[in-house]
Amino acid sequence: MKNSSTIWVLTLMLMFYWSCSKPSIPQPQAANLITPQNNNACLPLFTDGLTGVINFSWETALNTDSYEVVVRNNVSRTEQKKVVDLTSTTLVLERGFPYTWWVISSSQISSVKTKSKVWSFYIEGIQQQTHLPFAAKLNSPSEGQTLESTSGQINLEWTGSDLDNDIAFYQIYIGTSPSQLQLIQDNLSTPSYSASLSIGETYFWKIVTVDRNGNKSESVIQTFSISS
Repeated sequence: MKNSSTIWVLTLMLMFYWSCSKPSIPQPQAANLITPQNNNACLPLFTDGLTGVINFSWETALNTDSYEVVVRNNVSRTEQKKVVDLTSTTLVLERGFPYTWWVISSSQISSVKTKSKVWSFYIEGIQQQTHLPFAAKLNSPSEGQTLESTSGQINLEWTGSDLDNDIAFYQIYIGTSPSQLQLIQDNLSTPSYSASLSIGETYFWKIVTVDRNGNKSESVIQTFSISS
């Protein structure tokens, strides 16, 4: 009888725990982007010559009530943001520039905001003869990554692309503050570089892509740390 009573008490305690535990809140999922397609030229739906209306669309993301579309001009570094409930919207953008865009999924019952992949596109200008290069995609180190190194030697890798296929070289900027990046390597022809840095520091870095016509585009700024 004593064992039966003990089991009964334990059962009641488990039932009480389960009834009092908070249910998990589903987090919004990342949206899958559709258009404008990645690394492609884009013609506006409507245009007045200098600007054009661009359509953005993506797939429905699970556990999501609203979306924030973010579009960045890779030359001026300015951004446009728009919150919508549907899976498509339009924005008026300047023609003749490369852009990057992404979508942030949000839910009314969760504080988590989930970012989609970042895609690039180019809006054709009027009688455009050459295209500005796309912003380089920073591959390694990944955003916020902590790298182990006993020498401080860190390999940086990125991906560059241009509709004209005429990238001339890359410039590497690194610093301990995003507002004070310094040019550490110029005229680099390959999308990788081995940098000698200090152990125990947190660094910020970006890549500037330059084509044969002198057109430039800047990547986003990412951060990484080095530990021994």
